[in-house]
Amino acid sequence: MDTFLGEILGAVILAGDSLVLKTTYGVRKVQVLATGVESEDGQINIDQNKGSSVKVLEHVDPLAYYDTFANQLGEEKQSAVIGSFDEQRRMWSVPRI
Repeated sequence: MDTFLGEILGAVILAGDSLVLKTTYGVRKVQVLATGVESEDGQINIDQNKGSSVKVLEHVDPLAYYDTFANQLGEEKQSAVIGSFDEQRRMWSVPRI
């Protein structure tokens, strides 16, 4: 999975309603490679013998995922609204109530 796509999926899953998204999780033993070879470092392999147990997303309802994602894109109070940097700085400098 592409890193950016994984970040979007993670954000939608964390911000969304698990009952609506119908998420299911499993536990897998994984190992993160750190071989010193740039093209291999950071790769994640499923390793039932030596791996560490992690919670892994196994299923999400695709239609609910896209609906949740589209609704979040339309939300006016996003943390990363498309606009000028000056606009963003003004928004960030005003204390939230």
